[in-house]
Amino acid sequence: MSFVKKLASASFWLTIASWVSSAVGILTMLIFARILSVDEFGLIATATLVTAFFDLFSRLGTEAYLIKEVDPDSEDINTAWTIQLIIKLLIALTIFSFSSWTASYFNEPQLENILKALALIPLFLAFANIGIALLKKEMAFKTLMFWDASAKITSFIITLILILITPTYWAYIVGMVSYFAIITTTSYYFSSYRPALCLSRLNKQISFSQWTLLKGIVNYFNNKCDQLIISKFVGSAALGAFSITQRIYETASDVLVLPFISILYPGLGQLDRKSPQFTTIFHNTLITTSVVVILLTGLLAINAEQLVIIALGSAEKWSVVANLLPIAAPLLITRILLFALFDVLTLLDKIKFLFKFELITAIVSSIVLFLAVYWGDIEALVIARIILTAVSCLVLLFVLQRLISLSVAAYLLESLPFVIASGAAYLITAPFQLLLINEVTNLLCVLATSFVYTSIYIAVLISFITLFKNHSTTYALISLQLSKLKMMVWQKLTKSDAKQM
Repeated sequence: MSFVKKLASASFWLTIASWVSSAVGILTMLIFARILSVDEFGLIATATLVTAFFDLFSRLGTEAYLIKEVDPDSEDINTAWTIQLIIKLLIALTIFSFSSWTASYFNEPQLENILKALALIPLFLAFANIGIALLKKEMAFKTLMFWDASAKITSFIITLILILITPTYWAYIVGMVSYFAIITTTSYYFSSYRPALCLSRLNKQISFSQWTLLKGIVNYFNNKCDQLIISKFVGSAALGAFSITQRIYETASDVLVLPFISILYPGLGQLDRKSPQFTTIFHNTLITTSVVVILLTGLLAINAEQLVIIALGSAEKWSVVANLLPIAAPLLITRILLFALFDVLTLLDKIKFLFKFELITAIVSSIVLFLAVYWGDIEALVIARIILTAVSCLVLLFVLQRLISLSVAAYLLESLPFVIASGAAYLITAPFQLLLINEVTNLLCVLATSFVYTSIYIAVLISFITLFKNHSTTYALISLQLSKLKMMVWQKLTKSDAKQM
């Protein structure tokens, strides 16, 4: 199978997996948003924040190491599994042991038992089959899709049964733990590899992993410092609203964008890093991704209040989310860009640089976000986060310009029409939406608004592509693909008419 076909197949199956995962996540959120209070959501968010901190010590990059290696042998693979086993067992013990102290620190007595239950997650994952990483290396995403989807659906059914028995946050906690228990058990069914205890390649992997671990620690504080600041200085209710806001825009990106971006690392990993093809594919990926993610950002911003009512059941109960969502929507853009940029820099073996970069941004972010909350509110914190992540994206783009000759100016200029198209669509659609709000249901309002917004966005975008296709190779490529798509649709329509006659 050719590289392009591999990418297409991988993208298809990752998209299916993402849809299944997001559908389960959305249904879970729809149910628990009506059962739990904002404070209880904040309690769960605090617990997952704590477990995520301990979990980062297990992210030694063993999976990335195996994917990066051209031909890892059994000793490489078994060493990676053994490292995973030891570290995750220690993490499970640590979470359990420090649960009482952590509950006291956050002044949340109920947090202790929740953390003790969540300590089971790293305990289960300690024994997961490392052969799953080999499936990712082989880009066997069809198998991976069935593996994850079966676990998601089964754990969701368990959660539903528990809700009928005890409609509390414990149904959510037990459902979460059951998912990882199923993931570990079924990993031995979906991968035929059987790991064994081995540390013969420990030094080799640690030399790669030490920077990955340090980068993971500062990455945690860089990405979670806003939640840490909110949970400590504002309260669990505010954290609950903030985490739900994140969940909504992250779900949008996970469904439509991340499946394609996720294959970038293993896909580009098969190419020569110094070849022009490497840079061209990455540039085109960024442009294609920007088209979709800027559209999604506009749709989230314009439909924010209606989406909150549909998804969470009450605009009054979740008023903070309704206010935060349109402000936080641009974080969807920076989240996707940073994901892609970090993947490429990891492929280029710039782990040490990424650690230093994350360390600096974590320190700056902690100070800026704390001041934003101290002098302002959560909205000020979100705006500060958008500015910080946008600056981070620009810095990394300029670094890649030096490393692989990626033209930052070309990317920004070619992305500018997408922003203009989104702005034009917003200005034209907003008055139309005001006419609909009091006349139709919230769902119909979202569907109609999204249709009009998307139609205007695409129309303006096609105008720019037609105008500049002779001056941009990227736009010429997009124009060619649109022509092929138009031809394909026309052929199918004419064949359909011929059959009817």
